[in-house]
Amino acid sequence: MSLKDTAARTAVLSTLHAAIGDELKAAKRELEAGLRAAKADTGTQKVTISLAEQQDIGTASLVQPAAAAVVTDVDKFKAWVTANYGSEIERKFVFEVRAAFTARLLKEMTAVGVAQWADPETGEVHDVPGVEMQGRAAYTRLAVPDEGKAVIAKAWQSGALAHLVLPQLTAGGAE
Repeated sequence: MSLKDTAARTAVLSTLHAAIGDELKAAKRELEAGLRAAKADTGTQKVTISLAEQQDIGTASLVQPAAAAVVTDVDKFKAWVTANYGSEIERKFVFEVRAAFTARLLKEMTAVGVAQWADPETGEVHDVPGVEMQGRAAYTRLAVPDEGKAVIAKAWQSGALAHLVLPQLTAGGAE
């Protein structure tokens, strides 16, 4: 392939990549909105993906992660750790709670689902100031196995996806 051909190929692929990327973002937003609406209406959080009512090629799911413990007020959290677990404070020009201690507390609070921590040595349960349980944003997950990808590739090559993707990218699309 000549340098001019390589440049032309690169320009075309770059343009198509950008167009597909924009359409993909829009499609994902639409899919997430649809899955959220389906969950609200019927409790459905997963839909089977098929092409033209043929074989199933994968699934699209709304994933709702569990709430996690998050430090929301660093000063309150530091004050509590300083008062109760001073050995977990690293003293520098400014003091910080040791990252490993914070991570351990947040992990344990996330596991029990409340912003409380039970000291394993004393059994004392602490309400931990500056930490709250916060929900995580739901997101969509597509699962398309290799067999489904092969079906998509074949349908793309035959031009059968014109109704689903950018008309200018499909066989027989834009004039």
